[in-house]
Amino acid sequence: MHLKRIFILFIAVVFPYLSAAQGSKFDSIFSETAQVLLSSNPKKALSNTDYLYKISTNNSERIRSSMLRATLLRQYGIRNEAVAALKRADSLAIIDKNYNMQARINGFLSTLYREFEIYTLGKIHLQKAVNISKKIEDKTDMYKFQGNLSQEIAYYDMYSSNFSKAIEHLKKGNQLFEKAGTTIDINFQTAVNNELIAKNFLLLHKVDSAFFYFNKAKKGLESSQSPNSPLKGFIYNGLANAYTAMGDFKNAISNYKTAEQIAKDSNFFILKQEVYNSLLEFYKKTDNKKYITYNELNVTLNKDEEQSRKLIADDLIKTLRKKQFDNHSEYQKSKYLIIGSCIFIILIIIGLYIFKRKQDYNKIKKFISKSENQTETEIKIAPKKDVAKEYMSEATESTILESIKQFEKSDLYLNKDISLNSVAAELSINHRYLSYVINKHKSKDFATYINELRINYIINQLKNDPNYLKYKISYLADQCGFLSHSRFTITFKKVTGVSPLTFITYLQKENQEKKQLNHAAKTKQMS
Repeated sequence: MHLKRIFILFIAVVFPYLSAAQGSKFDSIFSETAQVLLSSNPKKALSNTDYLYKISTNNSERIRSSMLRATLLRQYGIRNEAVAALKRADSLAIIDKNYNMQARINGFLSTLYREFEIYTLGKIHLQKAVNISKKIEDKTDMYKFQGNLSQEIAYYDMYSSNFSKAIEHLKKGNQLFEKAGTTIDINFQTAVNNELIAKNFLLLHKVDSAFFYFNKAKKGLESSQSPNSPLKGFIYNGLANAYTAMGDFKNAISNYKTAEQIAKDSNFFILKQEVYNSLLEFYKKTDNKKYITYNELNVTLNKDEEQSRKLIADDLIKTLRKKQFDNHSEYQKSKYLIIGSCIFIILIIIGLYIFKRKQDYNKIKKFISKSENQTETEIKIAPKKDVAKEYMSEATESTILESIKQFEKSDLYLNKDISLNSVAAELSINHRYLSYVINKHKSKDFATYINELRINYIINQLKNDPNYLKYKISYLADQCGFLSHSRFTITFKKVTGVSPLTFITYLQKENQEKKQLNHAAKTKQMS
């Protein structure tokens, strides 16, 4: 189970608290940005967060604008920038000794790191949030925050597959919201918890209990101050999953469609992830074409995941801060601790780098071995379903396959301006027939098929012509028909499992080792 795909409303209570209108210019812009522009005009909202920070007259306002920025960035999947905004807010909260905001910020950081699947660091911030929340003087604020904190704790229970424990924490959170009184939107907060409780019951295969809490969450949301929150999409998606578990596919599809429409309208990144994954699993068993469609949507949505993970790893070193101590001895102790931590982290990174490089080289060896041992085989037409018979004859399909084989032996796919229509015209084939056959027999769309031919071409050149190992990546991209260096690199890694630079480095090292072995053999023969 990937908890990064589960919706988190840990900071939902922050904004009613933060945006309490005071009639100032700051409050007016903040309120409009948080309540309207956050979903309707994200570019304007992002610009407003910068402007709000500039016109802030105190640290409290700077913290509010930074947290609003982090919420927006997280909503659209730009998590590394969200972390940076939160750390800026945290430094200001520490200066002001604002325990309320320190607790909320650390809770938010726990959520973000958990979504990154960096659970160790996430738990550190979660524990900080727990400890700092006890210092909040206003009991109402403390209950509000701790109620939300129960949701975050529950997610870590879910990560450990301790679903019953997660349900206990969420129910305790509902009790804390009741203690907070009418100062918060109790219906909304309990709806969030009830939706999560329902998910946990579904994971425990208690479908009836799941239905009860999904419907309870739905009613609570409808009675809340935010009835059109993206939470609505998660509730409908959960109901669809429950219907699927019961085998009621008709009601499942109806609820999936509603959830998908809400995801599209809200453009909420994590909601899209969850809905697409649910539909992916649903259509995997019921509709292959729709399964392919949602698989492509899911892949597109997650293509930046690896890069974001690396940015967070780099951020671990940069964010180590020295603490100020009351006396010189405490300061020295802290300094040595930080230095030791840095060395330890650097050693870990070096070890991970070596391990990663070894993994990359193993991938390259397997890839080369597979490509060298693979013999050319005739493509057999798969048994056709009724739909295929209506689409084209077996003779036509065989003719198209033969034309594709001849096309692969040519260098036409290196043309930068190549398109489905141009290839169809070159092969004298209807472009819809060509697209159908490629999808059926190559299990990929036309663009992916062409790009993989190009990558295999350049790999062959790198293996057989040492001069190619000296060329720049941009030149290699140009040689095999790619319009951009970045697209070439992404496609190369998708095909081989490693970057072009890693692949070239491996071949250079292998060639050098061969030269040394040959030289040693000749020397031995001469002696």
